[in-house]
Amino acid sequence: MPFTDILAQDHITDHFRKTIASNHLSHAYIFTGQDGVGKTLFAKEFSKALFCKEGKDDSCNLCRNCIRIEKHNHPDVNWIDIDEKAKFIKIENIRNLQHSVKLSPVESNYKIFIIKEAGMMNEEASNCLLKTLEEPPLNTIIILITNSLTPVKETIKSRCQIIRFRPIPTRVIEGQLTKRFNADTSKIGWLSRFCSGSMGNAFELLEDNFYEKNNNIVSRISGPDTDNLLLAEEFIDTYLSSYDTLEEKRKPLKRILNCILQFYRDLLIVKVRNTHGARKNATSLFNADREDAFQSCVNYLTREQIISLIDEILVSTKYIDYNLNINLLVENIITRITVLMSPKRQ
Repeated sequence: MPFTDILAQDHITDHFRKTIASNHLSHAYIFTGQDGVGKTLFAKEFSKALFCKEGKDDSCNLCRNCIRIEKHNHPDVNWIDIDEKAKFIKIENIRNLQHSVKLSPVESNYKIFIIKEAGMMNEEASNCLLKTLEEPPLNTIIILITNSLTPVKETIKSRCQIIRFRPIPTRVIEGQLTKRFNADTSKIGWLSRFCSGSMGNAFELLEDNFYEKNNNIVSRISGPDTDNLLLAEEFIDTYLSSYDTLEEKRKPLKRILNCILQFYRDLLIVKVRNTHGARKNATSLFNADREDAFQSCVNYLTREQIISLIDEILVSTKYIDYNLNINLLVENIITRITVLMSPKRQ
């Protein structure tokens, strides 16, 4: 696809059109931004644009180079990724890069090395890459792709041009989902908001029927006569039991907690709205079709209790990235919710 098909990143596509046309390319880039906003896609399209036989500052997507890059089999475009179920990018992968950059391009004017999940390099791998960045070979471009700059060593960041990808606007995601899928408008609208600016997440959520899962989670939290331990066990069995490892459980658990978080965010809005008589459309509800559920719960919690729950969910979400007992985390947050909601159930 040409640069014009990259969604909502015009500040980046315009910049690279100019740098390709003027031949003012950096030897190293960091593409950073949340998951699912097009960083990896753009790295591929940038490679096509640079090697394309037909276009001057973009790709034709039809020539031999574009087709081979699309299929990941061009000899001068090298992809480095973390091994499946591994915690870090191995130093052997970076050593292979270090050896390959010393070789001349096979067919093109450049050699491109794209490191996915660059924030997952351990200390040894980072130091090995740093040596290459300190003495960059001619005609070599290294692209690091990471969701966050935080885990990347400062010495590496200082030797790269940082390209920041923005979240994709909700209206753009909603338009893409409407165009590609035959789904209910309320479902598409909810998914477009819940994916937090990530087109990749939106596709995953739609495929995973997460709109329906959210409805079930919200119903269970706001419903009467629910035992906290049984509810925690139900959430674990229903949403996490199919995953084997802690790594695999992290993303679905974060999404579950985000469903709960959005429920209490909406509840807080309803609480403030009822107290101060604000207009209903002053601040839109995330789960707009759950007005009745919010009204039935709102009188049993103070504003301070709702805020406390929101804070606890945010802390729990942060803890997911540590090596902890996920089942215990779910039990703790569900217990906290049911204890505060208990007056409603008496």
